[in-house]
Amino acid sequence: ITSACMMYYACFKSKDLQLNTVKGSFKPTRLCINKALRIGCPMGLQHLFMCSAQIFITAIVAPLGSIPLAANSFAVTAESICYMPGYGIADAATTLVGQSIGASRRKLAKQFATITVTMGGIIMGIMGVLLYMFAPLMMGILTPVPEIIAQGAAALRIEAFAEPFFAIAIVSYGVFVGAGDTLIPCGINLASMWGVRITLSAMLAPTMGLQGVWTAMCIELIFRG
Repeated sequence: ITSACMMYYACFKSKDLQLNTVKGSFKPTRLCINKALRIGCPMGLQHLFMCSAQIFITAIVAPLGSIPLAANSFAVTAESICYMPGYGIADAATTLVGQSIGASRRKLAKQFATITVTMGGIIMGIMGVLLYMFAPLMMGILTPVPEIIAQGAAALRIEAFAEPFFAIAIVSYGVFVGAGDTLIPCGINLASMWGVRITLSAMLAPTMGLQGVWTAMCIELIFRG
C-alpha cells in the first residue's frame, strides 16, 4: 500500500516525475520495448539461474547431515548482515551512473563508478574483519546448539576473506545496470556461480564437509570480484 501511494504521488503529483496525461503520449514504442527487454531479460535470467544455483548448493550440503545443513542456513543468514552495505552502495551507483550517462557526462559516470566500487570494497572489507571476529557470537544469537555454532562460525570465518571482493562484484553490477548493460555482468555472474562455485562445492564437500562448500564460495566470490 505504501509503495502504491508513493507511485501515485510520483506519477501524478510530482512536478518532475508526473506522467504526461495528454492522450497518446504514453503509447509504448518498439524502441522503448526493445530497450526494456534488452536490459530486463538478462537480469531476469540471472536471478532465475542464481536461485537455481542456491538450490544445488543446498542439495550438495544436505547429504552432510542435519547439523551442517542447519549451520549452512544460519551462516547464510548471519553473513547477509555484512553484504547489505554493498547492495546499498550498488543501488546508489546505479542511480549516479545512470543519471550521469543520461546527462551525457560520461567522465562523471566513470568517477562515480570508481568512487562507489572503492567505497564498497573498503566498507565490506571492514565488515569482513568484524565477521571474522564475531562469527561465534553471531551464530550464538541464531542458535543455542554448540555443534551448529562451531560449524557455522568456521564457515563465516572462511567467507570473511571474500567480503571486499564480493563488494566489488556487487557494486560493479550496479554500475553496469546504471549504464544500461546487463548482459556482461549477467554472463560473468552465471559463469562464476555455475563454473566455479557449484563445481568446487561438489568436489570439496565429500572430503572437507561444510567448510569445503564455503571454501568454494570464498574462491568463487574472489574470482567474481
